[in-house]
Amino acid sequence: MRLPLLVAAGLLAAGLPARSQPVSPAAPDTAGLTMALRRLWQGSGLPGFAVAVVRPDGIAYEHGFGWADKAARRPYTPATVQVVGSVSKTLIGVALLQAQAEGKLRLDQPVNELLPFAVHNPYFPKQPITLRQLATMTAGLTDDQKFYSQHAYAKGYAAELTSEEYLRRTLSPQGQWYSRARFLPHAPGTYYAYSNESAALAALALEKATGQPYSTYTRQHILQPLGLADTGWRHADVAGAPLATLYDQQGRPVAPYYTITYPDGGLWASTHSLARYLHSILNPAVPGAPLPPAARDSLLRPQFAAGHPPQHLDPAEPNQGLFWAIRRNGTVGHTGGDTGLSSFLFFDPKTRVGKIFVTNTELGPATAPQFKAIWQLLDQVR
Repeated sequence: MRLPLLVAAGLLAAGLPARSQPVSPAAPDTAGLTMALRRLWQGSGLPGFAVAVVRPDGIAYEHGFGWADKAARRPYTPATVQVVGSVSKTLIGVALLQAQAEGKLRLDQPVNELLPFAVHNPYFPKQPITLRQLATMTAGLTDDQKFYSQHAYAKGYAAELTSEEYLRRTLSPQGQWYSRARFLPHAPGTYYAYSNESAALAALALEKATGQPYSTYTRQHILQPLGLADTGWRHADVAGAPLATLYDQQGRPVAPYYTITYPDGGLWASTHSLARYLHSILNPAVPGAPLPPAARDSLLRPQFAAGHPPQHLDPAEPNQGLFWAIRRNGTVGHTGGDTGLSSFLFFDPKTRVGKIFVTNTELGPATAPQFKAIWQLLDQVR
């Protein structure tokens, strides 16, 4: 299942390939940092991982540790590519603002004006759901995790069922999988509930507004301008890159699988490319940056007014940008978690320093303390 990592709230509250651009000058003691991180890997149950620290002037530090493939003894490096889970959702917010600037949609537009089938909260059928509500997880949709796990994944690297057809079957009253249980008895905009289907539905609306598949639009408007050649939405997009093998918490390889609602968590990327993407958010003057400064600020601006927040907010994430979480400690970003993978991408708006962590396994009770120590060590780079 794809959720914000269950360990993420407690951990974060406490406390890159050769063809890409060069790394900026590093902080003085990166050798000591690398040694400390290597020791943490050696004492952990993590197969492999990579980290990066990003500043407005570039990537200040990046390094990989352990194994991308344990059997082949292939190292995990910043160039290693894997699916990064719900960090993928941050691209939906960027793409929505790009399409709005093109006049293709409006964030406060009822989503049914764009969708090929109508979606209504059955408890409030006359109240429209907007794109902004989907982007802030306040649309009144909620994931049925058992159902989602059974229907939103396919074995291998592709599926006959499209994201659009999955959503039609699930959220349209005429759909074969429709259930009122997909919705909450709260009016749109009044209640926060994390929802993968909200993200996928926003991406579908963007498809219909732009006339392009979401994968094509984001490749042309985000990935290609930044030169992220090792990043894409399909296994075929990254087939020439060094790929990670995913492992479960017992260290067993995970069989390949495909996420049908891919915009909500199916991005393949290296840690280095994620760092370059984050760099373009920290510094919109970077060549190929997807958003100008004003739109970048709109992406990250707190969407919930002080004194009038929606119900059920996670205390660790008391506000939201557009698919970017705003944490209690002020950092902004997203986590990703799915079978065999974990990822974290956050930055501090005050220091303008960002951190990234990607690993080819799921974090759990045995590995969470190591992750916490790794995350804190990255603060040495400023």
